[in-house]
Amino acid sequence: MPSKKKSSRGKARKGDNRKKKQEEEEQGPLDEQMERLKINDDSIDEATLLEEAIKLAAVEKEALGCSHGLLIVPEKDISIIKDFANTFIDGYNSVGAESDLGECLSLVAASRATAEKYPAAWEDASKIKLVVSLFASNGTQHLLEEEDIHRARLCASSAFFLQTRSACLSSDNVGSFDGTLPVGIVTKMIELTSCDLHTLAKYLRKNIPCNCLDEKYEEVKSITKMGVCWNDKCSLPSRMVERSTMLYCTRCRAANYCSRECQKADWPVHKSHCDARVSERAMWESRKQT
Repeated sequence: MPSKKKSSRGKARKGDNRKKKQEEEEQGPLDEQMERLKINDDSIDEATLLEEAIKLAAVEKEALGCSHGLLIVPEKDISIIKDFANTFIDGYNSVGAESDLGECLSLVAASRATAEKYPAAWEDASKIKLVVSLFASNGTQHLLEEEDIHRARLCASSAFFLQTRSACLSSDNVGSFDGTLPVGIVTKMIELTSCDLHTLAKYLRKNIPCNCLDEKYEEVKSITKMGVCWNDKCSLPSRMVERSTMLYCTRCRAANYCSRECQKADWPVHKSHCDARVSERAMWESRKQT
């Protein structure tokens, strides 16, 4: 277990890296502003030029708003990337995810709908990375505006799934994504789709280069992290339970429960999927070795 001192250093480095990346992103527009001011008035000295450029860049940035790390999309791909994201969301919403099985079916429906409409992009890691940045950017904006938290959660869970997809493509470790999914994906998707604000802000904050969610994270980090009990008949409100107290199936390592009672009650339903999950995990582990 890492020491607290080491953990603090890690957080400090992560903060420094994020600040450096943001400064690098801001430097481009700042240089452009300085060049424009210099062209308009050659008599301006360097210090005054820099001060005026900073003011002008700040005004323009405020007017445009932060893109939250949205990657630059080639003009020819803009419509494809946007429709790719919409197709994935529409496919996901086409199946009612009122249970964990429903969540799996929604994931499969989203994957199939997108793969059928955009087969080339579905196999292109660079295209998927663009979609991931779009979901992370949109999810961040939804969270900041606090008008559609459900949409923010859906953007976060979609970004997570497609991040995994992109990583598999980049490493030539590609699965069919028609049911042969890494065991942890569905569990994490379920968490993000119905997560608390603490979990949501933490995930999105880690996946954007700007500091736009720092204040929001400080606001919600005291909220207890919650998880979903996999027993559809769980008596808890929305089946939500404090994540640190949850139990998980030690065999498939995917199903989580609020209590032994719920775990036993769900076994007649879960046992038909448990063997398949174990086989899937073994398959994915073997692929990692090759």
